[in-house]
Amino acid sequence: MTDAAASGACPSCEHPSSDAGVPDLIEVDLDAGTRALVVSDLHLEKDPTRSSTSVTTELGAVLDDWEGPGVVVFAGDMIELLATTANSPQRALAAHPRLASAAARFAATPGRRVICLVGNHDAQLAWDRRAAGQLREGIGAELALAAELRFETGRGRRRVRVEHGHQLDPANSFVDPRNPGETPFGHHLVREVLPNLKDQAWLQGWADLADAGRMPAFVTSRLAYRGVLRHLWWLLVPLALALAVKLPLLYTLLADLGNHSGAPAWSGRILMVAGAVVADVVLVGGGLVLVARRAWRAVSGMLEATRGHGNNDAARALAGRLVAEGYAGLITGHTHRPELSLLGDGFYVNTGCGSEAVAEWPSRLGLPSVFLAHRQLSWVELEPGADLHVRLFQGRRDLPGGTRLERLLARRPKMTDARPELVATYPQGPSWPQVADPLARDRRRRRIAAAAIAVAGLVDLTSAFTAPLRFRLQALLRLMPLAVPEAAGALTALCGLALLILARGVRRGQRRAWRISLTLLAASVVLHLTKGVDLEEAVVAAVVGLYLLRQRRAFRCQSEPASLGRGLLAVAGAASGVIVLGTLVVKVAGGAAPSAGQAVMAVAQRLVGLNGRRLPDRPLDDFLTPALGAVGVGLLAYAGWALLRPVVAGRHGGQDLPRAREVVAAHGRDTLAYFALRSDKRHFFWGDGVVAYALYGGVCLVSPDPIGPVTERERLWEEFRRFADHQSWTIAVLGAGEEWLPVYRKAAMNCRYVGDEAVVNCQRFNLDGGRSKGLRQAVNRIARNGYRVDFHDPATLGPELRESLLEVMTKSRRGDVERGFSMTLGRVFEPDDTGLLLAVCWGPGPGAEDGSEAASRPVAFCQFVPAPGIDGYSLDLMRRDDGEHPNGITDFVVVETIRHLRQLGLSGLGLNFATMRAVIAGEFGDGLGQRSQRWLLRQMSDSMQIESLWRFAAKFDPDWQPRYAVYDGSEHVLPGAIAVARAESFWELPVIGRFFKPAGDRVPVP
Repeated sequence: MTDAAASGACPSCEHPSSDAGVPDLIEVDLDAGTRALVVSDLHLEKDPTRSSTSVTTELGAVLDDWEGPGVVVFAGDMIELLATTANSPQRALAAHPRLASAAARFAATPGRRVICLVGNHDAQLAWDRRAAGQLREGIGAELALAAELRFETGRGRRRVRVEHGHQLDPANSFVDPRNPGETPFGHHLVREVLPNLKDQAWLQGWADLADAGRMPAFVTSRLAYRGVLRHLWWLLVPLALALAVKLPLLYTLLADLGNHSGAPAWSGRILMVAGAVVADVVLVGGGLVLVARRAWRAVSGMLEATRGHGNNDAARALAGRLVAEGYAGLITGHTHRPELSLLGDGFYVNTGCGSEAVAEWPSRLGLPSVFLAHRQLSWVELEPGADLHVRLFQGRRDLPGGTRLERLLARRPKMTDARPELVATYPQGPSWPQVADPLARDRRRRRIAAAAIAVAGLVDLTSAFTAPLRFRLQALLRLMPLAVPEAAGALTALCGLALLILARGVRRGQRRAWRISLTLLAASVVLHLTKGVDLEEAVVAAVVGLYLLRQRRAFRCQSEPASLGRGLLAVAGAASGVIVLGTLVVKVAGGAAPSAGQAVMAVAQRLVGLNGRRLPDRPLDDFLTPALGAVGVGLLAYAGWALLRPVVAGRHGGQDLPRAREVVAAHGRDTLAYFALRSDKRHFFWGDGVVAYALYGGVCLVSPDPIGPVTERERLWEEFRRFADHQSWTIAVLGAGEEWLPVYRKAAMNCRYVGDEAVVNCQRFNLDGGRSKGLRQAVNRIARNGYRVDFHDPATLGPELRESLLEVMTKSRRGDVERGFSMTLGRVFEPDDTGLLLAVCWGPGPGAEDGSEAASRPVAFCQFVPAPGIDGYSLDLMRRDDGEHPNGITDFVVVETIRHLRQLGLSGLGLNFATMRAVIAGEFGDGLGQRSQRWLLRQMSDSMQIESLWRFAAKFDPDWQPRYAVYDGSEHVLPGAIAVARAESFWELPVIGRFFKPAGDRVPVP
């Protein structure tokens, strides 16, 4: 702080300023049995309201009923000093004597304290000595900008930081909270802009807006409902005129239909007229709603670009960092949104508010959100015990207000219980409020849309293959020639086939597929009417199209941009070639050949399913027509594949590896974490975490589990899923650990056991006893034959040893490609791979029967990567040459590595992954299904070494850590399922099977 600020002078303004004696932080020690209560955002004014009286009465009763020592923290915005200049702490407390007297008695009781933190609406307390003094005298409060509560619990001291939270909102944060001349944007808006609108009745409630960041949306919503939509009854005038204009035309058409038998009765004709009127209403009203919604979004979005975030994300992120630093949690207010979120071993709590609040609620029919008022009182209680216990209480009641239209359209639960009730606890959990997964909602809508599109496609095909009703066709032929309905029938079939192809893209949520489907459904409506006035089929297509339009937000995923141009070019080129070839065939082998133009037209028509122009040569026509139709279907299928191809990531150049190394070094605990640094993996970063993945055929294969702070797990995975969903990728996780399963299951992903990883306890391991007899004999035999093991840093190997080990790798390698996507690093001896351990086995060279060291040469080696989670290393690569050596070299290297780690004081050594170990070992039961699985796995073991890999690792008496395959989808798909929307995730799962590391790469045959 500068000298001027310290002395109380304010060189930048004319406001009187003084040092109010408000410290930055106040530290409070609470012994066992001392409770704390935190409440914020009461916004008390000199004129009491029914809500403020109710809230202060409830809080006063809580303080009067308090037993034992305790601390009450008013965490900011207790007094409203921003929206009005006529208020003061003395007047506000005098207007609410129930709370003022209870707080004063509480502060005067020994062992109790009242603390008031400065918010943004009462920021004057930080620099105004008079206002601060009134609050101190009125309720005996201690003032500060923030507080740290220190609780003594059975787990030791637990620290909780409490602050108002406005400093986390860019629109309301201060550079110097003690400078009265500083005016954040939010203060400028409340003090200077909004008071000019106070006389506007349609803006009633702006001062109580729960989230000030939504002020632009509030203004545009009120303008829509109280300025525009209430005048919609004027639409009746043009609709009446439209009905009067079209009645003669409808009467003529219906009278013409009445001249044919089987025509609808007068009741049906009236329904058709009513349907036409309803269609007009829907079109006009829907257009107005769409225009109003787009205008609402544009205006609110433009204005909100300058505002801060009006939610708890920033505070929750700060809480995560504090928990990582050793705090138990963070408590803030400001946003008026109560919340208790579990962050690993800590928590974040938002106290909500104790006042009237105008909240935003979604509306029906896709209209702008509605802002309605309610009274809210919420607080947080903290109590030490065996651990720190946190409880969040909340009560809410709807308040009268709002227009009838707003109340009708608002989608909000009815709230009638104003008395606060317990809604969330820590550490028992779960987090509150439970936020619906937006991806799960979108995917449900996509499944419905995909199934509906498939049904509409089948309806189109069925309609194209059946003749229209005769009386409808005869009436239609009075207006157009027969060729038009025939062409419409053929095009309807193409639309149906295209819709079936597009169903998969719609299931992925691709925007391109949604647009094309919507276009085809609109075309289907026209084609059904043109084909034979097929009203029923047209209604089906229209309903599906309206559903797609209504759920447009669920279809925002991308498709591969480059494939569109290439696909269309390929289809156009192939179609042109087929037309040229077909024309030549018709001209050469067609007998009385038609002209070139007629031949081209005939071939082109048959390519799209039309057959209106007959060829002179009937046998040629009979064979050429189905052939060209098949080619057309094939080209349509290829075009669909090109249009709906998921985003394909380009070649990864490893530019993210340095940052990924930092994250792995800081947070990589799992035995597979280091393998996130493979060169063929891409990296997604969010916060302090990273997700390593690769793309294979539209499947985003993640391995290992995401890496980052425990407090960010759920948010990291949520952001990655949103990112993958935007690219139209299906997610699968390979080698998932048990600690991540709750996160995956919360995201509605399926988890399937795939095997176990063997982890040896180096401190417990020994070769004594009959169980280890075979391993002991093998190790001793190798040692007697002159073999030895030494250890190196693979990043600093000398050139001679490096070449020798590369030669060993070349001799023992099986196949041309290093496999093991999830459990190997895929490279050796890289200088950037620090912290690795290399165990080299040396054997006697030719002519050195005495085993002299001078003649020894490398015959095998194992490379291990760091695994802090087990306090040791994890096996990466195991190789030996193909020379004549005694059996047991691999066992010897592993045992010597275990001994070496024990000498270093390390605990764990991760070995092989044993596929389906628990199934082969019979741990899943002994039923018919389990026996069948064991038999099948043992048959596969002959070529894949499944059982032998398990038995090899079992010799070292390891602890088995289960691993899982996780994939998108909340349902199983059984054979014969017909829902196109539900089959995708299931059938794409087998693609991950080829990335399991073959046993031969881990355990060479002796």
